[in-house]
Order: sequence, then C-alpha cells, then structure tokens
Amino acid sequence: MAALLWAAAAYAAPALVYYGDTLEWNTEWKRSQCGTLDIKENIIEVSGIACSRVTPGYIWMQSDETEKYIIATTDKGDKRACKVKFTKTIRWDWEDMSGGVYNDTNYLFIGAFGDNEETDGEYSVVYFQEPAIDPVNTPEITVTPQRIKYVYPDGKKHNSEALMYDNVDQVIYIITKVYYNVCQVFSMPFRLDYGDETQTLTYVCDLGVRSDLGEHSQNKPYKGFHLVTGADISPDGKYILIKNHNNIVAAYSWILLFTRGEGESVAETLQRERHPEPLKCYNYEWQGEAICWLNNYTFYTTSDADDGNPPIYIYRKPYPEAVETVADGKQALASKVLSDGRLLIRNASGLYTLDGRKVE
Repeated sequence: MAALLWAAAAYAAPALVYYGDTLEWNTEWKRSQCGTLDIKENIIEVSGIACSRVTPGYIWMQSDETEKYIIATTDKGDKRACKVKFTKTIRWDWEDMSGGVYNDTNYLFIGAFGDNEETDGEYSVVYFQEPAIDPVNTPEITVTPQRIKYVYPDGKKHNSEALMYDNVDQVIYIITKVYYNVCQVFSMPFRLDYGDETQTLTYVCDLGVRSDLGEHSQNKPYKGFHLVTGADISPDGKYILIKNHNNIVAAYSWILLFTRGEGESVAETLQRERHPEPLKCYNYEWQGEAICWLNNYTFYTTSDADDGNPPIYIYRKPYPEAVETVADGKQALASKVLSDGRLLIRNASGLYTLDGRKVE
C-alpha cells in the first residue's frame, strides 16, 4: 500500500473539469509548515479545526476517535493550552467543526454526523458558546452543549464529514462524503430555539466539479469532486474552502476555493457556474480532513493521521495594505460581531470593518 501511495503522489494532480470547462489553478496562495501536532496523547485523528475568535492565536481541534472533548493549541501544535469537556454524552463519530458569530456571541459547532456505512441515521450539529482560553488558570473547562437533530430531505441516510457556518446569513452547511460519485450540499438556518425538534435540511446542490481520472482499480469511475472531508467559510463570508482526500490515489486530492459574489448567499455561490479555483500549493495529506480560516488571507490544514505526529500547515496570500494592519501585530483579530447588519472585527482597539477601517 505504501508503495502505491508514493507512486501515486509522484504524478501531478490531474485537471479538474467544472461543467465541462477545465479549471485553472490558483497560484496566489503559498503553503508552509508552521508546526507539528506533538500532543497526540491528548487527541487522536484530528478531523476538524477552528480558529479561536475569543482568544486569538489558538486553534480548536476535535477528534473522531478519542473521548468526547476538544482541545486548543497554537499553530505550533506543541502544547495543549485548554481542554473542554462536556456535561452531556454526545453521539459518537464527530467529523468536522466550525466557529461562528450569532447575536454578537461566538459559537463553536461540531458535526456529529459521520455514518460510513449509512446505517445510523442519527445526525446532529452540536454547538456551545466558545469559551475563553487561559492556559495558566483554566486549563480545563466544562461546558453544557446544545444540539440540533436533523434528517435529510430525501429521507435517506448519508455519511457527512464537512461542516461550515456562514456568519453573514447565519446558516449551517453540511456536505456529504460520497465515494465515486458527486457529493451533495445541504443547509439549515442556525437558531437557538430548535430544542428537541428534529429539523429537515434543505438541499442546496450537487458539487459540480468533475474530474477526468479514468478508472479506479476496482473498475469504478471517479465521478465528481468526491470524498469531501472538510470545508469552511471565511469570517466575512467572502470565500469558501472545500477539500477532499483520496488515500488510494494520493494525487487526486484538492482544495477548492469559491469566491462569493456581491449579494449572493453561499448556496447561490455553490450553485452558479462561476468556476472555483483549485489551489496549486496544496499537497496531499494522509487522511487530510481538517481546514479552517483565520482571516481572508490565512487558513490552516492538518491531518487525521493516527500513525504519527501530523504537520500543521499555514496557507497565505498577500495582504492588501488596509487589512494587514488589522490582521497582524497589535491589531490582531479578536472576534467577529454583527452590528447593524454588518460583520465587523472587534479587538482591544475598537471596531473595524473587514477591510481594516475603524468604525467611529
């Protein structure tokens, strides 16, 4: 198996075709390793990550294998800064996580919806207010989570591994993971008053990316951007990342970048035939499932591998001057807040628009 993976990785990734057109690679982003997750005794098989908005500089991580808790670490990955445990037993098989703002409060969302055999049928999104991280005085925190139970509109059971939250419209998006076929996108408005009522998701679209990959060794054709394992929406809602992984043929793994049009919902962006861009800088990660935005110009990935200490990668593109002062140094991002229908940055210096202008 190892020989097969190395041989596959030696070949360049094939072109992706979107509604009949070959996609052009995005070369603006650059990738580098910023750390290594060497706290594996605390968490196994990282399948979801989210940048902290309450305590900048930390990344939340969740596992689909360990006891149900999450941890926070820096992007160096060398020390556990905080562990969050839960007062309730939560369904097994967590697959992704995301952060978001609702009514000026930062929340963390966990997708408890993995179902590889498509036999379970018990799916939910778990959420709770994001706690502040104080590694010195409160290295362990207990929270009481809430959950939104849901079913799919076709009445079928599905395996999903990707969750993302849109700060602009306050909508949760869930993407199915399908082998050798097209993955589907579903949505659900986020509300605090769902209670125990089971919600029915709204079908959004099929992912329209198709790849000319020939035949798999099992004589099954690769159809579409299959095996989606992670997704995230930038804090201002402008950019969408969707990633997959293929451990059998390593070269067939991508990150797609969608750019949201003016006035569009995320659903409209994913449905239109304006092309996404596969990122040229992305290299295959064994069991690569976790991805999250820091801001419009920075995001992270790490892997689900349990056979070692996986690297943490940072992806950057050039900052426009107006944003750089907010995104770096003394104006570090603190949290996103919704005010008068606008998504703003709040930090110790005050409120800023997303392009770096201070709100008086």
